[in-house]
Amino acid sequence: MRRIVFIFLLLLVPVSLSAQQTSAPRPRPKIGLALEGGGALGLAHIGVLKWFEEHHIPVDYVAGTSMGGLVGGFYATGMSPDELKALIESMDWRKILSDRTPYEDLAFRRKEDQRAYPNSLVFGLRNGLNLPAGLNAGHQIGLLIDRVTLPYDQVPSFDSLPVPFRCVATDLVSRKPYVFKDGSLAAALRATMSIPGAFSPVHDGKAVFVDGGLLDNLPTDVVRQMGAEIVIAVHFEIAPPEARNIRSVFTVLDQSVHVVVENNELHSLEQADAVVSVPLAEFHSVDYAKSAQIMQRGYDAANSRARLLEAFALGTVDWQEHRNVREARKQSDVPTPQFIEVEGTNAHEATDVIRYVIRFQGKPLDPAKLDEFLLRWQADLLRDTPSVKSGKPVRR
Repeated sequence: MRRIVFIFLLLLVPVSLSAQQTSAPRPRPKIGLALEGGGALGLAHIGVLKWFEEHHIPVDYVAGTSMGGLVGGFYATGMSPDELKALIESMDWRKILSDRTPYEDLAFRRKEDQRAYPNSLVFGLRNGLNLPAGLNAGHQIGLLIDRVTLPYDQVPSFDSLPVPFRCVATDLVSRKPYVFKDGSLAAALRATMSIPGAFSPVHDGKAVFVDGGLLDNLPTDVVRQMGAEIVIAVHFEIAPPEARNIRSVFTVLDQSVHVVVENNELHSLEQADAVVSVPLAEFHSVDYAKSAQIMQRGYDAANSRARLLEAFALGTVDWQEHRNVREARKQSDVPTPQFIEVEGTNAHEATDVIRYVIRFQGKPLDPAKLDEFLLRWQADLLRDTPSVKSGKPVRR
């Protein structure tokens, strides 16, 4: 009888171990978010992120292009959707998109020039007449990016950010997409949203970067390569153009770019496990003044997919642990410049520049003061540029 009982117990042991292994919790799949580019339409991503946060949907990886890259990059630094919303609503988009020195900072002669010739194009006369590389040099948007990314100036890799991050630009030299994964976060964000013709490109060594939307506007492939097991894409549904509205050189160029972008988006959507489609047919890529409505559209679009998305939600304890890990990776200390170098000009002008900015050496950078200083310094440069009496003012 004892032998029979012993054999019976031996038979139960493997069954018991198998049951324990079966009941052991499996690690949850890593979730990656791909954010599409689209100018002002990209602000809808903030609404999507807000819904994700409220419903405890973790984002383990994020990648974006153009405005999707900018929103994704800011979110990756640890900014909450509410902080992103407050930042967007506080911005003077007219000033940022015009990229002019504020009128009050101009010298008296430059104020007269601007009243007489209220144009925003800048022409160069050195070595012949030269058109600018873009209608907007990106000075204002560059200052904004610098303010947000300053604490992460020294990160060895974008994987070290609170949320691992990638953004995509197009290299006009190699004619291939370029994925930023390390280096200067500010330069990466400036490059990914350099819309051809609108913003000047970013030169980096032998590369010339413009908006990544030309080749990969919805980088689901990039998120997958980062390690995401579940890829969620945020896509914009926009209205098709009307033939009667395609008349000027600008509308022809704009719609030509849209054809290229939409073609690569279709391939990207095929690689997504889930798609949040945001209906934005009545909005345009320059509708920054309608940011509140666009962000709400993103929130509502995510909510319409609640049944699917809530399958990825974490419980209260797991969500708090996820947030704690993200918070622990946040940085707030700004760097202290130990020396100053000036590139892209001759030794004489470099000395003049250093004379202006030497006050910032050896002290923690104050972004607000630095921004104000750079704007006034730009105005000082314009004071030294002679007017052209017989025509439009020449600016350098």
